[in-house]
Amino acid sequence: MSHFLELLVTLTVAGSTVVGCILLLRLISPHVFPAKWRYVIGKMAVWFYVFPIAFIVKWLIQLLTLKPVLDVLTLGISIPIRETSTRRQTGLISEQTIPDETAWILLILWGMGALTFAIWQMYCYHRFMRRMKDTNSPVSKDSEAAKQLASLKRVLGINGSVQLAYSSSIKSPVLVGLLKPTIFLPMSDKLDMDLGMVIHHELVHLKRKDLMIKMLVLGAGALHWFNPFVHFLRKDIHIWSELSCDEEVVEEMSYAERKRYGETILNVMIGSRGLPVRFCASLSGDGKQLKRRLAMMLNVKKLKKHTVFMAATTILVIGAIGTSTAVWAAKSTPEIEGVGTEQFATEEKGGSHIDDNAAYDYTFEGLSPEQQKRVTKEMAQYYLDEQGNVVHFTDLDTKSVPFESLNAEQQQQATKELGHYSLRKVRKLNNK
Repeated sequence: MSHFLELLVTLTVAGSTVVGCILLLRLISPHVFPAKWRYVIGKMAVWFYVFPIAFIVKWLIQLLTLKPVLDVLTLGISIPIRETSTRRQTGLISEQTIPDETAWILLILWGMGALTFAIWQMYCYHRFMRRMKDTNSPVSKDSEAAKQLASLKRVLGINGSVQLAYSSSIKSPVLVGLLKPTIFLPMSDKLDMDLGMVIHHELVHLKRKDLMIKMLVLGAGALHWFNPFVHFLRKDIHIWSELSCDEEVVEEMSYAERKRYGETILNVMIGSRGLPVRFCASLSGDGKQLKRRLAMMLNVKKLKKHTVFMAATTILVIGAIGTSTAVWAAKSTPEIEGVGTEQFATEEKGGSHIDDNAAYDYTFEGLSPEQQKRVTKEMAQYYLDEQGNVVHFTDLDTKSVPFESLNAEQQQQATKELGHYSLRKVRKLNNK
């Protein structure tokens, strides 16, 4: 439970930090950065919400700088949950703790919220897909739409199967389906739209796997249902997904073709009302965003080098900020009271497979509060660096030495917090 709490806090803090940067970018004109780059930042926020980057970074740091820890692990020593050999070494670990009962209440509330969110979204998705299935009719292979689909697939380099169908329940083209992608076209022949542009738009969504990103956003929403930032991200992802798709579709078009594309968007916009955009990719969109969408689409230009440099630098900086925040959150997550004590109690009853003859098993931070009060620095083993100073760990391939082997100056440097305590000595102490 302690590890899960740390994981959840780390993910939600890291993702929210990136979303905070997205909110700050709203102060900058949308014409400064291309829509594609804004969309990349949104996708990066999604990954920070679902991918434990902090644990990967901590593992790499431990792998590169904490060789003595790895030496201990190679001996087959099982370090208990409260063993903090990777935490207190940096001196940044939070001293905060939360009661075990409170942790369980929070976990239950989180589980209920996540389950409710997930069930509701699955129900809505099932209802939407059933409606599409019940109202669809096939498109003839000899039709103009089918020919446009085959031609555009070749142009875009899409080799997978893509279905094409009509639906009487929609008034705007949509792309649905992760495993069996299908482009649904409105059955009404009164809509003035360019079929080639419509299909091109939906195929670009398919090629970029935008539906997969939307599913990841929903997963993040279930995991972090309590976090308002993740719900803002859901809307932001949809907006920049459409704007960046427009940008890619019209990139090679003439001004007249772009106007025609804009007219198509206008003609199908009303039909988008009621569409669950979190499950599909649609050509139309929110009317509030229409003016900006048309303006950006008509003014798409070839990117200049300094624009690409600024956008790439911004993404790297935001990524670095998100990663740093994730690592900080992992180190600052409150621990659950009693977890380490219970683990040690289990070992006292013979449930441990730790070797009693190991030179050291626990750092000071791995002991329970009561044990920390009773141990002395004379009981511990210590490491020495190249200058002979007493340190918590060293990269030197040397063994720890007992307190009695230190000289007078080193004994002055030694503290309980720097020591490593053998399980055998701690048990003897506990039995006194």
